Amino acid sequence: MNWKDISVFQYQQIVDQLQKKVDEDTSYKLVGIIYNLTDAQVDNLSIEEYKQKVSSINFIFTEIVGDPVLYIKANGNRYRLVYDIRKIPTARYIETKVFGEDLINNLHKIFASMVVPMKKSLIGWKDDKYDAMKHEEYANDILSASIQDVYPSILFFYHVYRNWMEISKDYLIKQIEKKGVDQAQKVVAGLLKSMDGTIAPKLLQTTKIAKLQKYMNSLQ
Repeated sequence: MNWKDISVFQYQQIVDQLQKKVDEDTSYKLVGIIYNLTDAQVDNLSIEEYKQKVSSINFIFTEIVGDPVLYIKANGNRYRLVYDIRKIPTARYIETKVFGEDLINNLHKIFASMVVPMKKSLIGWKDDKYDAMKHEEYANDILSASIQDVYPSILFFYHVYRNWMEISKDYLIKQIEKKGVDQAQKVVAGLLKSMDGTIAPKLLQTTKIAKLQKYMNSLQ
């Protein structure tokens, strides 16, 4: 078991659980989240089965290590990642700014603003038209994708995004003004500010990590 086995939705649940008070119930909840088990199913595990599963989820204390992906399959659908900022409509810049204010809970929404849906043709896969009205549908697909593919891709996108914006402020302001958005300079300043954090946040404070690791290790 490792981060590759964890979906975006599971990751969001894991982070939510770890941000709460760490106690004996925490590992119980984490086992249920990671193994897709109900509380009743966790209760029915033998002591040895439970200990084995607790031992197998220690990877949550490690960083998510991976490379940005070019394509991703989620919920049976295929998407192509767009890292060239110039090819992303201005309206989607603003989407990622808003979603970036709550990075973890909006991972799937941010990712859905970075992709182009694909469709199968007689000569293979090709780009389909991005439909802004289907953004929620794309985002819901991404919930089932591996966090090890999604998270590094978002961090890389944000890094490219911010660097490009720094050297293209004037161009971006003009593009936003064309869309009829007032105070374009403030919008760009806000976008740049939201791109400041490009390093994966730690899931827990050091004291919480130590406390939970100690408890989980005591079960082994």
